[in-house]
Amino acid sequence: MITSIRGRVLLLAMLAQLLATTCAVGLAVWYVDRALWTSVDSELQAKAVSLLALVGQADDNPYALDFDSNQINVPNGDLFYIVDPRGRTVAGSSSWITDENRPEPQGRIWRFKLNGIEYRGKALIGTPILDQENTKVPQLRVNLYYAMPVARAQARIAEATRKAVLVGVLSLLVSALLTWWAVGRGMAPLIELASRADKIQAVRAEFDLPQGTLRSAELMPLGRALQSLASRVRAAFDRERQFLSDAAHELKTAIAIQKSTLQLLEQGKASEAEYREGIARALEDTARTERLVANMLLLSSIEHAQQLSESSDAPSLHSSLEETLQIAADRLQPLAQMKDVVIDLKLDGSHRVAGKESELSLLWMNLIENAIQHSAASTRVVMDVSDAEPGTCRVRIADCGSGIAAADLPHIFDRFYRSDSSRSRATGGFGLGLSIAKAIVVALHGSIHIESTPQRGTTVEVILPHAN
Repeated sequence: MITSIRGRVLLLAMLAQLLATTCAVGLAVWYVDRALWTSVDSELQAKAVSLLALVGQADDNPYALDFDSNQINVPNGDLFYIVDPRGRTVAGSSSWITDENRPEPQGRIWRFKLNGIEYRGKALIGTPILDQENTKVPQLRVNLYYAMPVARAQARIAEATRKAVLVGVLSLLVSALLTWWAVGRGMAPLIELASRADKIQAVRAEFDLPQGTLRSAELMPLGRALQSLASRVRAAFDRERQFLSDAAHELKTAIAIQKSTLQLLEQGKASEAEYREGIARALEDTARTERLVANMLLLSSIEHAQQLSESSDAPSLHSSLEETLQIAADRLQPLAQMKDVVIDLKLDGSHRVAGKESELSLLWMNLIENAIQHSAASTRVVMDVSDAEPGTCRVRIADCGSGIAAADLPHIFDRFYRSDSSRSRATGGFGLGLSIAKAIVVALHGSIHIESTPQRGTTVEVILPHAN
């Protein structure tokens, strides 16, 4: 079994060319055969008519026939016989006409063998003579038989057949070489594309489109898909490496703090109050580490669930957008009061989106908590819901806090990225809240966008599709 596409294409092309060449040679041989035998029959007709012209009325008897043998020109090996309707011989010999090879009345052309030689004959039965001077007598007629060997015609047919077969074989060879060259040249871009795709490594995932692919309308979509896939794989590996590096750094810091706290307790003799204070700090650091691990696992589970939902047709759950916003606002009300921030929730209408209530509540809690943490005292965090483009709804969360620098905005959704690391540590953040929020929005087939002006505030806009 041929596993190569190039080999299969060549095989199919060769089979098609062999079939076409065989048909062409067959038609050529058939045409030559018909043409040569037609030429032989025409020659027989001409020779028979030339003999018929030598038959005339006898001088002594107008009812009798005479043959001018002085002008006869019959090639050596040809046979002829002329007889009148009464069976009297006019010229030639009847010895070569036997009962086996005698032509039927309706058959004017016939073939027979005589002494091992094959002949082709022409019979003119009841044919009027051409030279009848006395018109007072009835029209005189004769039966004329003429035959000649077919060896010459057969030799010409065989020669023509050999030439046709030779030309066909040569044409097939030339066509095979041209096909091999054309298929190789035509498939060169595909072979080069496959070779470069085979060299893609997971570590680097670099892929450059070959020039041949850029000139091929059929391979261009595949090449662009491979290039895009390689780019996404490279970006994913970069994100994973960065994530592992950042996670290791965060865990290392948390563990180092816990270790230092315990080492302080271990040194010397401490009072009961100092032990309690040290244990409390260690528990606080442990709780912070626990939240970090929980957020990492949550982010991983959201992304994994997104991949599963894209590869399955399982129906999604529907939730009320307004209810999830209200739940998030109620849960964060104590934090807002502690920060002296007012949560202003403006709900008008009812919108249902495809998603779990827990995921939506977590999305709004991350965004609202982030707004509260960065808001100044005696300010408001305003949330409103409205219709966006057909089939979608928009949620805006705006604060009047410190804002985000323009240089930080492109990285605001990166894992463990903190535009203000000191403030984030003071509030217990790890730089995963916005990453989790974006992962939830992407899983719900929506979009999230942040606009911010330093010292004036930040606005987060989330657009989600309506539930079908």
